[in-house]
Amino acid sequence: MGRTIRLAALLLVATLAATAADQTLARAAEQIAARDFQAACITLRAISRQAPRNPDVWNLLGICESELNRPEPARDAFLSGLKVEPDSIPLHENLGLLYFNQGEFVESKRCLAKAVALGSRQPGVAFSLAASEIRTGDRGKGLAQLQELESALSDQSAYWTERGWVELTGDPAAAAVSFERALTLAPDDARALNGAASAAEARHEDEKALSLLLRGRKVQPSDIRILLHFGSLCLRRDLTVDALDALERAYKLAPSNNLALFLYARVQIAFQQWQQAHDLFTEFDRRVPNYAPAHYALGWLDIKLNRTAEARQHLERSLALDSSQLDARCELAQLDLDDGHLDQAEAYFLAVLNAQPGHLKANIGMGDLLQKKGDLKGAEARYEAAIASDPQSGSAHYKLSTVLLHLHETQRAAEERARGAELNAQAAKAAKTVLVLSEPDGRLLSGTETWR
Repeated sequence: MGRTIRLAALLLVATLAATAADQTLARAAEQIAARDFQAACITLRAISRQAPRNPDVWNLLGICESELNRPEPARDAFLSGLKVEPDSIPLHENLGLLYFNQGEFVESKRCLAKAVALGSRQPGVAFSLAASEIRTGDRGKGLAQLQELESALSDQSAYWTERGWVELTGDPAAAAVSFERALTLAPDDARALNGAASAAEARHEDEKALSLLLRGRKVQPSDIRILLHFGSLCLRRDLTVDALDALERAYKLAPSNNLALFLYARVQIAFQQWQQAHDLFTEFDRRVPNYAPAHYALGWLDIKLNRTAEARQHLERSLALDSSQLDARCELAQLDLDDGHLDQAEAYFLAVLNAQPGHLKANIGMGDLLQKKGDLKGAEARYEAAIASDPQSGSAHYKLSTVLLHLHETQRAAEERARGAELNAQAAKAAKTVLVLSEPDGRLLSGTETWR
């Protein structure tokens, strides 16, 4: 349904063969019936030279070329037929479905809409038209068209999968139901499993999402979308070993996939592979220039590699591309603080805190800065704000203890120091290194690179 060229037109072959004087057409009919499309193409091309004004010959030739996965000759055949008969429903249908299969959704929508306007009643054509509407941005119209097709296509897994993906944005619960119906009909369908996992995530059911993606990996171990989705979710859940396994496989299977490269670079950080992560992000920047999160990552990694000048360049570039990159601004503030440029550091920290008062790094950094300025009560307030934001921050507890000691609050200082040491020990044991990056934007999640 929408995935292969409609072969219902083959039914007319028997009629053509029965009435045509030329026995060559009968031979073409026999070849098509036997699914010998290569031989049928040769036969039909011979006929097209003898009878170039016969649109049915062009239609059948286009179908055969499509079955042989030769889209350009198929398109040329359908277009030749439309020159002869501009209002041919089968030619508009089959050309539209060909465009759909090739991912040319604007052209697909144009042809399929014309077929419907001319009187096409094929549910598969209407389905592909709705899917083309969705892929060209009119999700509401596409969903309405899909809903109208429910009675005709309710026994088709592809129908429920497509419907689930478009429902996901506004109604995850409805999407979950649609994906469940799709998986009832096709339990091993990768796109439906991905969709069901996305619906589970949208409903904060990460364990269910992981279970669905593990099922997807089992039945489709080389599906790039499954691997990327699973790896991304594992990264978010700090399941770094599982994330590395999935993302390394995805990157090896599809090294030209930008999303695979981005996520594979990202997972290296969890294992403190600073230089390897830097190399991968550098390659990503070559492919996708001016992507702010990548420059932030490169700057953060340069700091880890003790390359402060390069770090500053990348971080400033990140901010120039996207001023909302608060973590990049915070890293620049820390560089200025380390260099003794207190006023510039304070300006950076305050800009972050004005935008996000509970920002952990900015509160800790501002506390450090106020300590250097001798404002111990101000530093205390900042460290307490950091702890309120993340009670598990060993650094914030430990630094608060130093301020409290200077303020002669020895009992509280001892408690905070003990708590900070305990949390730092736990963090060291877990050996986690986290770099928070925004989710990849539309330049990565587009076309074949989305896990939808």
